[in-house]
Amino acid sequence: MGGRAFELLQLLVQRSGELVSKDELMEAAWPGTFLHDSNLKVNMWSLRRSLGDTQVEPVYITTVARRGYKFIADVQASVGEIEDDPAPVAPARPRPPVVRGIVGREAEIAAIAKALIETRHVTLVGAGGVGKTTVAIAAAQVFAPHCRDGVCFVDLATISDPMLFGTALVTALGIRGNSDNNMTAVLDYLRARQMLVVLDNCEHVLPAATMFAGRFATDTSFSRLLATSREPLGTANEHLVRLGSLGSPRPGSALTTDQAARFPGVQLFVQRAVEWSDYQFVDDDCDAVARICHSLDGLPLAIELAAAQIGRFSPRQLVTLLDQNLGFRAPSLDGATPRHETLMATIDWSFRLLSQRDARLFGVLSVFNDAFETEDAVFVAETAGLTPVDVVTGLGSLVAKSLLNAQAGGGTLRYRLLDSTRRYAAERRLADPASGQALSRHAQRVLALFELSEEEWNWREPSDWTQRYLGRIADLRAALSWAFGEGGDPLLGIRLTVAGITLWSETSILSEAQARLESALALTRSIACDDLLKAKLACALGWSLFYARKLSNENELAWLDAIAFARRAGDIEYQQRALVGFAFYLLQIGQIPRAITHLEEATALADRDRDLTSTSEADRAWAWAHAFAGELSKSRPVLDRLAATYSLADGRSRKDANEVYRFITVRFNLPFVAWMQGQAAYAAKLAHDAVEAADRGGHWVSQSNALGLAALPVSLETGNLAALENYTARLRRNLERERISRWIPVERYFSACLRDLRGDPHAVEDIRAAIEELIECRFLMRIGSYLATLARAYLRQGRIEEAHKAIAGAIHRQESQGERWCRSELQRVEASVLLHAGEPLLAESRLEQALVEARAIGAKTFALRIATDLAAHWIAAGRRPKAVRLLTPVYQEFTEGFETQDLLAASHLLERARASR
Repeated sequence: MGGRAFELLQLLVQRSGELVSKDELMEAAWPGTFLHDSNLKVNMWSLRRSLGDTQVEPVYITTVARRGYKFIADVQASVGEIEDDPAPVAPARPRPPVVRGIVGREAEIAAIAKALIETRHVTLVGAGGVGKTTVAIAAAQVFAPHCRDGVCFVDLATISDPMLFGTALVTALGIRGNSDNNMTAVLDYLRARQMLVVLDNCEHVLPAATMFAGRFATDTSFSRLLATSREPLGTANEHLVRLGSLGSPRPGSALTTDQAARFPGVQLFVQRAVEWSDYQFVDDDCDAVARICHSLDGLPLAIELAAAQIGRFSPRQLVTLLDQNLGFRAPSLDGATPRHETLMATIDWSFRLLSQRDARLFGVLSVFNDAFETEDAVFVAETAGLTPVDVVTGLGSLVAKSLLNAQAGGGTLRYRLLDSTRRYAAERRLADPASGQALSRHAQRVLALFELSEEEWNWREPSDWTQRYLGRIADLRAALSWAFGEGGDPLLGIRLTVAGITLWSETSILSEAQARLESALALTRSIACDDLLKAKLACALGWSLFYARKLSNENELAWLDAIAFARRAGDIEYQQRALVGFAFYLLQIGQIPRAITHLEEATALADRDRDLTSTSEADRAWAWAHAFAGELSKSRPVLDRLAATYSLADGRSRKDANEVYRFITVRFNLPFVAWMQGQAAYAAKLAHDAVEAADRGGHWVSQSNALGLAALPVSLETGNLAALENYTARLRRNLERERISRWIPVERYFSACLRDLRGDPHAVEDIRAAIEELIECRFLMRIGSYLATLARAYLRQGRIEEAHKAIAGAIHRQESQGERWCRSELQRVEASVLLHAGEPLLAESRLEQALVEARAIGAKTFALRIATDLAAHWIAAGRRPKAVRLLTPVYQEFTEGFETQDLLAASHLLERARASR
């Protein structure tokens, strides 16, 4: 409920049963401010709609004509419990526009709902202003119980560029991540769901909508598609429902009010007239109202526009005015005036009845592509010479005349132009010289909003922040299109792109971010631009590319540019961010020594500025890189310190969210190091804690990272197949919610490993295919250990030659990438291949080398595996005492994890050796 509406409700309820005058209500809602009473009508209408009190006979609030209002429902007073800290609510999908009372559409709504049960694609076709959006929303509400995964409303009127169709769809559905193709991502998302997608206002992006609908219809899915358009989409499986005009009596029918009100057109006219003008429908007006509805072709929007004038003109005067000003007579029986012409003529007539200031405001408001607030309108209208009082008064006047919609949200009223009225208003704006700078002013307003969003990100509750600014993305897109278009302001566009980075990052709309960032960064080469802006663009581009399916050289160039720009700008913060980002990229592509070089520089920057926000990430990346280099003794203390620093905060502030994020991220890396150092149970717990913390907070990207980097590898290496199954299933679910392309082959790899360990003879080929895809994508971190797993799988099937090839490739990757951490393990697997190939002496030598290597880096788990294999080899060769002397002290170094496969294998071997003695 809007703040003004709540003030009105509070006063009315406090004085229940009493008449509250208009002046008293105005003073309560706008203390000390003189405004036109149309503002009171708008807010009273919003209040009534919130209460569901829009019928002709009110239940809660009654109007006392020309005097005020009275609260007529029973009021009870009591003391209730107030919940100080409500549970966090996940951000919802964009809500459809709020519709007023629906009149005379019951049959169409039922027909659409029935058609959606029987077919997957329904298109609601009708003229502009006939009420397609209203009927579609109502039909969606009726059909909603059949939609396990809800209804998604996509307002295509908020985009003007057909190229943004896929982006708008992805954003509305809440699909996060980086997809190579938005259409494919949407189809993949819907395939696993039972959802209704409502595509509203398809006509101006018809080719894109038709292409999507065609692919949707041929895809296997339980989801449904409902489109609204002025013309059919034209697909083979499209079910058309044509929406006609509202019925009205023939002029001269001599009906009573009761008889006339049975016609939907008359009923709508009377309802809207009552809402705005306290109108009393009498028998003498029946013929005039019938003539009005008939002359307006029964178009709901045109009827509402006419009804909004009742406070100024009587029904009979309106009949005369329509004849004189619309440019046509009432449609004859043998030839009706085209409905679109009727609607445009009615809007034009309504426009010409506006005051000069309201008319100018109406045109200026066309710059907004979605809902806007009073402050937005004030800012933009200033360029046209309108004062804040002009704007506030004008907004109320335009709503009262049905040229503007008002809806409550976020504690305030937000306003919105319908598609038809926005297009007309844009034409009037272009014809008004005083409004020539409106688009520029709109872009400046959007820039100010999104620069404010960067500041608010630090303190506003995350879900509140996301809902607030995701609702402005249509205007961000429109402002960017203007700024980078002919006659725009490229530098302003660059600043807008930088300001939008936080939203794209927070919502993981990575594909849109990447396209915008690339365009803006390319433009900085041809115009004078601040180096810090360039550094911010390049850093953001590097991160957006980081989650692409394939890590390309373009990613490296972005990070190198970011480093260079930040150095030229002299900004230590962004130098560190760029160095850390580049290091993460280098780690992913397997360039460990190079990553360490950049991380040494990044951590050294902290000595120059202790307040750098990226220092913890730099420390984590530094520790991770040194762990891959086999320097576990350097890595572990840093990771332990970071793990002890961050806790699971209970609050929902941004500071608390950042604390939780860092709690999760350090547990990407620490579990694997702890496992290598002989703490398998501790490692599993750390990984589990990260996965669960991410789940509670809805951090799906972070959870995928925790799964892919910690939970899955630890589960596989410890032989916990139940956990491996659980975590692979969770990663698959995440890929539906946040399609981070690089995790797709990782999930396939671990799923195939699980099937292989459970005896599926075909799984080994899927392991190989997943590894090949990882190599093709340049996701090379740990690729040597993956190849070692493939070699072991080949050995279990007796495919020695293929195992030899796989382990040789693993050793080559390990050496070239500088991943010393797994050298001893690869040597152990190589020894196993040699033993199967009939070379026991060479195998024994390789195991002894591996044991020295494992002890050198402090990898107790690898030392245990090697000692177990070597002891088994010696026992088979009759050297049982030597085997026991080797394995016993290694086994005794462990203090936990005794249920893991490695410790169980060592324990069983020692038991057999001692029993045989």
